[in-house]
Amino acid sequence: MMIETRLIEEKIGRLFSTKKPFSEHLLKWEDNLLPDKYDHNSFEYSGQPSKEEFQVALNYQRELGANFIKLEGDEPLADSFGLEAGITATMVLTDSDTKWKTNDALIFKTPPISELQELEVKHYGSVYGEDFCIRNMARLYDQLEYHGAYLGNKLVGVCHSYTADKMTCIDGLLVDDDYRKQYVGTSLISHIREMHPNAALILHAELDDTPKDMYLKMGFEIVDKLYEYSCQDISRIE
Repeated sequence: MMIETRLIEEKIGRLFSTKKPFSEHLLKWEDNLLPDKYDHNSFEYSGQPSKEEFQVALNYQRELGANFIKLEGDEPLADSFGLEAGITATMVLTDSDTKWKTNDALIFKTPPISELQELEVKHYGSVYGEDFCIRNMARLYDQLEYHGAYLGNKLVGVCHSYTADKMTCIDGLLVDDDYRKQYVGTSLISHIREMHPNAALILHAELDDTPKDMYLKMGFEIVDKLYEYSCQDISRIE
């Protein structure tokens, strides 16, 4: 299963970024249309990069005008160069007959991009900037399948999915703060399961974040891990 999930993740990555060799232990992902999104503009490592390799990568980011750097790989680094470390788990639903608590009052439909952008700005605008939230949604919207959960005419939750090779990858789950604990998240995932009954469902969760526990209770299991090292202000790196 790990091999299959990595194949669909590679396909999703290539929807937005190009991957090219960079150095002995590094590959570079780049998205020319959204160069300030670090998920789309990262270095994929295999083995431990040297300090010289890291410095070249750092200088490359600076020459691009980027103020961030991100390294990601299948194994933890022995030397993380002082970057902030995190782990993202790939999780697969192992029991398709699991019964989840859902909200029967919800209506599901594809939301217009304007409503998605409004929800993104509300929740992430103060963190990433309103301009980034709007551009980011515009970049993703035509490439992924968006699912909106509505109460009346109000968009209260959203996520997107991508289906290939009999697998459906769910990501970007966001529930409006005003509608938490009303089973909006589980209802969205249940809706996607009904849309793709013959596909294996996969999603991602940070290991130190609360949603991971919810997914485990829903019957998802961790099948793979991605080790991530990042800095959002490389001006502080010597």
